[in-house]
Amino acid sequence: MGKVKAEKKKGVKKKKAAGEKAADGAKAPAEKQPPKPFSRPELFSKAKELQTLFAPFREAEVNAEILRPRMQTESVENGRGQGLLCGFSFRKFKEVPKAVVFMHAPRSKGGGAFEPTDRFLTAGEQVRLTYTTTVDDSEGPVYFLAKGFFLRKSFYIKEDPNNAGKHWAGPREEAEKKFSKDVLVRSEDIIEIRIDTVNSFPGGPGRTDRQVLERYLSGAKLLIFPGGGGWNQKSTQGNFFDAIRDPLDKYVEREDLKVIDDIVIDMFENTGDITLMIKERLVEGIDHEVARPSVIKKPNENIGEINIKLGFLLYFRMDEGIAESLARGFPKKAGKEVDAYLPLLLERVEDAREQYRVTFRVFPRDLIEERGRNSMERGLKFMPPYALHQGAENQNTFSKLLILLNQRFREDEKPEEDKLKSEKLKASVDKRIEERRGHHTDEKLKSAFQDRVSAKKRKEEEG
Repeated sequence: MGKVKAEKKKGVKKKKAAGEKAADGAKAPAEKQPPKPFSRPELFSKAKELQTLFAPFREAEVNAEILRPRMQTESVENGRGQGLLCGFSFRKFKEVPKAVVFMHAPRSKGGGAFEPTDRFLTAGEQVRLTYTTTVDDSEGPVYFLAKGFFLRKSFYIKEDPNNAGKHWAGPREEAEKKFSKDVLVRSEDIIEIRIDTVNSFPGGPGRTDRQVLERYLSGAKLLIFPGGGGWNQKSTQGNFFDAIRDPLDKYVEREDLKVIDDIVIDMFENTGDITLMIKERLVEGIDHEVARPSVIKKPNENIGEINIKLGFLLYFRMDEGIAESLARGFPKKAGKEVDAYLPLLLERVEDAREQYRVTFRVFPRDLIEERGRNSMERGLKFMPPYALHQGAENQNTFSKLLILLNQRFREDEKPEEDKLKSEKLKASVDKRIEERRGHHTDEKLKSAFQDRVSAKKRKEEEG
């Protein structure tokens, strides 16, 4: 875990001493104190800011997780890894300086391969890094989420013997010609990643906890599909997510399903993780060969096999107000208006008092339902790749639901006086909209338009 000094902002000069009276005899108002650095979520993109954030990479080992969003839409087990961040530099891209981070060759995570032999990293592929460092003046560790693009694979020498105090990064072939063997032995294979933006989250990624979820969501149950759930089935070319084909009712009423209905949704995280509390072993009692005693007792050692051979689907009912807002402009959402279905991938299982704490990751392609007249197109499907925004946090159903839940909770927690003001403002806006219905222009705009039409007509007549 690294440590970085937060850049101190210049304070505003005090206009008056504390308690000093203004010219009119009144006391000067107290100056508003600026928020502490990293005390709230922030977005960083400027080179000077990123230089401060990345300083610990040179001072200590910072372990990071790396995600290939493209792979997440193609495979349930591949595209996730972890490695150490060991340095950074700045280079110009179209005359604009951008940060380039150096990461030790990532090790695969989650039971699959970070870089399968048929899906090598390509220049320009989007990647996402997450890591935690301790920052001076903050009250605890800060969680960072960095978004960028893979540039190339390189060889990294922390201390360049030919350039004191500088690092060296470049092709291995060039390094072997330029440096002695003792220097090469102390060096590392790395990948170079251009970073465009970094989000900071004090105390960890943003989350919506049980206090909010229990107020607006109900009737939760976990459906487990032997053989896979459409999002983790195989074809001769590998994983595919074209369509489930069955209508929703037929799909969720299969006789071989295991349904766990005594569950509590404990947490939604904006990174795409969902935590459930259940009172029975997750894999036990499933009609499939994966439900072996070794897998039942130690699911964390068999995550890859579980995700390939079982499908997980979370169902719950939404508050009518939340459901109405979510369904507006989203007619293909799977299920009825108040229903929500989220396809999941298993992350880990932890023992808790009298129950199990199970963490899932929301599958990065959204589950939709085609209801057209053409029988060949009806049934459950996934959003096509071109409609997918990179990253699990941009799920259609899940990300929109997170926003709506937190907005509604903040609104409900407002004092009655503020609620009354909001209702009056909304009524005023609705009244104004109703009054202006059918009025598309004001008089000035109408006059200007007529003048332009007349001028155009004169020009045509003269021509």
